[in-house]
Amino acid sequence: MHPSESIKCEKSDLLKDKKLALCVTGSIAAVESVKLARELIRHGADVYPYMTDSALKFVGKDALLFATGKEPITELTGKDEHLYDFDAILVAPATADIISKAACGIADDAVSTLIFANLEKCIFVPSMDSRMYNNEILKENIEKLKKFAMFIEPKMEEGKAKLPSNDLIVARVMNYLRRDLKDKKVLVIGGAGYERFDEFRIITNLATGKMGIEIARFAYYYGASVNLLIGLHSVDIPEYIEYEEFGGIDNLMQKIENMKGYDAIIVPAALPDFKPEKREGKVKSLGDFNAIEFEENPKFLKRLRREYKGFLIGFKAESKISKEELIRRAKERMEEYELDMIVANLIEDVDRDSTKAIIIFSDGEFEEFAGKKEDLAKRIVEIMAESL
Repeated sequence: MHPSESIKCEKSDLLKDKKLALCVTGSIAAVESVKLARELIRHGADVYPYMTDSALKFVGKDALLFATGKEPITELTGKDEHLYDFDAILVAPATADIISKAACGIADDAVSTLIFANLEKCIFVPSMDSRMYNNEILKENIEKLKKFAMFIEPKMEEGKAKLPSNDLIVARVMNYLRRDLKDKKVLVIGGAGYERFDEFRIITNLATGKMGIEIARFAYYYGASVNLLIGLHSVDIPEYIEYEEFGGIDNLMQKIENMKGYDAIIVPAALPDFKPEKREGKVKSLGDFNAIEFEENPKFLKRLRREYKGFLIGFKAESKISKEELIRRAKERMEEYELDMIVANLIEDVDRDSTKAIIIFSDGEFEEFAGKKEDLAKRIVEIMAESL
């Protein structure tokens, strides 16, 4: 068994059975191609390396042979290597030379000929000095290619157009290849909401935001256009997820009008049930604090459903009750709010990275889950994709 097989699907199977050509061209960023190839493999992809002569100055054939288990193709032979059938052609790094060749229809080596024969499957990741990247001729060539191919924007840093992170590149590839939620708009509302009781302090909860962030990530992997509304959180948001922050219930309510255009909305956010009257300045004594009065917050999901007619998934957290009672209360909430699906759990069954949950469907059927939060997020997105 080749060493690359030992890491296959280590992170996910979302690129399983996908054949990708990784075209490496002559930039110093070519040294990143080994790590990029292996990251694609960790998500299940079969990676076939193609290299230009100039790429060989920066990275050896044996390095990519080790990384992928496939002999790098550096020249065309009678095997018609440019006509091999791939799901996508990832050109990373993409130099000004290879971009301009592709734009002008030049096919004079293995890489440029493969691109010429499969332009509609190409994903270019530019890498070069910023003076080259900002050249008007190159800009014109990129715009010309965008009519046929996809581009992943480089990271501008230190006067260079650098390759973005492997995590971002792989996510973009998955979003491009997966059809499960293609052309669907998904909104995820996650994290901990909060309410102020003076100018300095808030009342909130211990939610980390991880579940919402993981759902947004997998929805993106599955091909959706994703937006994340996030409250307080202690987990990093992937750089490829567009997000906006929110505070309390009133803040969320003001955004409902802009939520009507989504195909699906998922709400794992831990929202405050009560709102204290807000005091000016800072509450200075226990007596002042005890004098603060609270009022019940309006139910966001209930209000959202009045205005929003798409696919809506809610969450229900309870404590110290039986599984049967948890299911009963979740079904009651589902019926009251007219939800398409609800995910219920006990807060004592949740920690930072894992959880137990019961996923309840609109027909009353349910399935139980125990495991990592990212696996629950993936399952929720899979069910959503089947339902849309």
